[in-house]
Order: sequence, then structure tokens, then C-alpha cells
Amino acid sequence: MNEIAVKIDAAIREKKFETDEILPGYEKLAAMFGGNMEEVRNGIGDLVYEGVLERVPSNNEQVRVRDPYLWDVVRGNHSFTGEAKKRGQKPGNKILTFETRKAWPQIMQRLDLAENEDVLVMERLLYADDKTVGLEFSYMPAKYYEGVTREMYEGGQSTFAVMEERGLIPDKGVDEISIATLEKREAELFGMDEGVPVLIRFRVTLSPAGIPIKGSRAIYLFRPGYELKI
Repeated sequence: MNEIAVKIDAAIREKKFETDEILPGYEKLAAMFGGNMEEVRNGIGDLVYEGVLERVPSNNEQVRVRDPYLWDVVRGNHSFTGEAKKRGQKPGNKILTFETRKAWPQIMQRLDLAENEDVLVMERLLYADDKTVGLEFSYMPAKYYEGVTREMYEGGQSTFAVMEERGLIPDKGVDEISIATLEKREAELFGMDEGVPVLIRFRVTLSPAGIPIKGSRAIYLFRPGYELKI
């Protein structure tokens, strides 16, 4: 980060700017912290990338102090249930959708399904100690999940536990990562502004034989970190 970014970050840590507070314009920041407009602009950019500041969706020229998510950084396989337990919190969920649908092209391709095969679709808000940490859609090929009901997942039950009860042993996950902005409905569910950028992860879970046994699309309210051997 450049010198201006370091000074602004220090001011935020010293509570000279509060959470969710919109910072003054670039010209005023230049007067407050020294430097020129270009240095301020670049410094603001650094702090946005670092997760200290965020753009105001309704006015991209404005930035505000980012309100840290309940889980700021999560490492590992990003299991909501597992992460809550690891942090000594109680996992929970609220199921919004649980229904059977015909597979559509994107799901057919990702889960290796034929046309007209059925998929169980579950959408649920995920909680840790009653605080929202994410929104997840699960896509389960119906042929592998006979007899599965909504009640099996309520109250924080892990999707992996239901899978393993049916002999569906997860061996590997293949992730697709993309960036999007919150649409109106999802923003309302999270109690956030429409247009806030979020990370989307689509994961295909494979059996030891390499068969896709589940898909999931998650909207993260944390910064995921991956660990790998190098």
C-alpha cells in the first residue's frame, strides 16, 4: 500500500472514521493526509482491495469503512457447519426453498445429468449463533437422494451427514469462483445494500469414483482462504 493508504488505515484503526462511515472526497483526503489526488485515489484502491474500505453501490466515487463480516477470513473447505463448530458457535439454518425440479442445462453439465432428470433444490440461509453468514443453494440429483426431506436439513444439519447416511461419500470438491453483486432479493435477505460485491462459489462434490453427487452455489459473507501444499 502507498503512504496515503497506510495513513487512512491508521485513522480507521484509531476510530477517526467509524464503521459504515463515508469518507470525505479525494480532495479533502489529500488535504488531511498529504499527497496529491492520484496518490489518494491509488491509496483508496489499495484499501478497497485489502477489504478495509468498500465502494458505495449507489455512488461508485464514494467509499465507506467496511463493516467486517462475522467471519472475516475462513480457511479450509468452507463448510459453514464445520466453521461454526470450530469457532465454538451454534450452526443453524432457515430453509427458503426445498423442491424437485427438472435439471436445466448448467446443472446437467456440472452434475453429468441427462435431460429430464430430477434435481432436489434447496436454498437456505446459514447462521452462526443466529447471525447470517451465507446463502447456499444445494443441487442434489434425485436418483441419489431418495426419501430425503426438508426436515433432515433443518436446525443446522450438515448436508454431508445426509449424504453419508445414503452411502454418498464425498471425496473431492471442484470449485468455480466468480464475483457478482447482490441482487435486490438477496440484499434484502442479508440486510445489505443492493449492488454490494460478493464472492460466489459453485462446488461440485465428487465420489471416490469421480461421480458428481452434489452441487452447491454459495454466496459468501466472508473472505475465503485456501490452503495448499507447494
